[in-house]
Amino acid sequence: MQKQCDELVISLLFPPSDNVSGITVAKRIIENNRLVDVLHADADFKSNDFSDYVSQFIRNEIVIDMNCEPDWWECISKFIKKGISAIKKDYDKIYSRSWMMSNHFLACEYKFVNESTFWTAEFSDPLIFDLSNKEKTYKQMIVDDKSYIDGLNSKIAKLDGDFPLIEYDSSAYFIAEYLVYLFADNIIFTNENQRRIMLEQFPVDVSSHVLSKSEVKAHPTLPEEYYQIKKSKLKLNDEYINVAYFGGDYYGKRHFEGLFYSIESLNHKHKDKIRLYIFIKDNKLIKRLISTLDAKENIKIRKPLPYLEFLNSTTRFDVLVVNDVDTKGNFPVNPYLPSKLSDYLGSSTDIWAICEDGSTLSESDVRYKSCISDYESSCEVLVQILEENGHGDEGYSFSDDYYQKRLTSLNELFENEFRKNQKLKRQLKEKPNKRFKLF
Repeated sequence: MQKQCDELVISLLFPPSDNVSGITVAKRIIENNRLVDVLHADADFKSNDFSDYVSQFIRNEIVIDMNCEPDWWECISKFIKKGISAIKKDYDKIYSRSWMMSNHFLACEYKFVNESTFWTAEFSDPLIFDLSNKEKTYKQMIVDDKSYIDGLNSKIAKLDGDFPLIEYDSSAYFIAEYLVYLFADNIIFTNENQRRIMLEQFPVDVSSHVLSKSEVKAHPTLPEEYYQIKKSKLKLNDEYINVAYFGGDYYGKRHFEGLFYSIESLNHKHKDKIRLYIFIKDNKLIKRLISTLDAKENIKIRKPLPYLEFLNSTTRFDVLVVNDVDTKGNFPVNPYLPSKLSDYLGSSTDIWAICEDGSTLSESDVRYKSCISDYESSCEVLVQILEENGHGDEGYSFSDDYYQKRLTSLNELFENEFRKNQKLKRQLKEKPNKRFKLF
């Protein structure tokens, strides 16, 4: 039975949207086991099977029509105005989470109007800096509304403490973090490294102010029953060791080369017992990346599954793979924690974490671990998995020419794509009105 609580959860993206951060907010609601009101945008793509099971924790929904690009300040400003106008009652508590940071802006605006409301703000990742630890400088995120900045500064000036005012044309990323640090009553970071990096690199010294009211809470894990709600239609052959990676978008700092290396370079009489399934949006790209591998038949590329079907699928595999973002040389410590780990932990399936030294993931209690920068450690894990599933081979070895072969094949792949693009440019220049099929 849910506890009664006069609380508003602000989450621009929320189920039925399939956005990962929105799903995390829904999981947080279930974890807290309280009836809440939720304010969110109307989802354009309503495919999330999770929505019906979250609704039992929702008393009222406030749905905002947001027909704009959420990563633009213009859209954030619109969300603030529409949200404040749509909220018709006073709440004892409000909760917001980035990503999207629009949530923090609206929550802060509500806090200004209702000073006694207790505001909990959660950060998914650092806002100001990207994965390479470079400051985000997108023009569309410059806040050029001087009256809005003046209003914020009037609130900052009234605080106890010598906090600098916000300059005109500041980045929305900076302002979002600053407002949370100054005005939220409770701040949640998903891991200690994240809190350290965000506070150490923030251009204003707010550490003592923030540490006194912040906590570290990893992404929530749902109860076991949620993993059995929707049976997966996935067909797996139990004669193989089925290994799975579930992801969203593919990007270079969270790649699969360690996995590819371990499978491709392994000389083992039971190697073909391994089946690696990769569920990812950019499946065409991954198919191209594995197209030159001899072991490509061992690797199956699939589209992401609806959330509840994904949860059930995690219980059916032998091993689940999760990997860190590669931050070496960019951050002093890795500030990221893959949210996928929290879903894996509820599955009771063995987990293989490919970690960066000193990361939060590297400290997790999972069965298998390898180092993201040491591909041979992934080889050792793969052999261990084979042995623990009854497929030992004392004479196994690893090819020492993998790197040269892989670099050559990737360069050839790049060259072919480059030549295709050059040919397409010439065709477009020669026949500008002709339609071409783009891949």
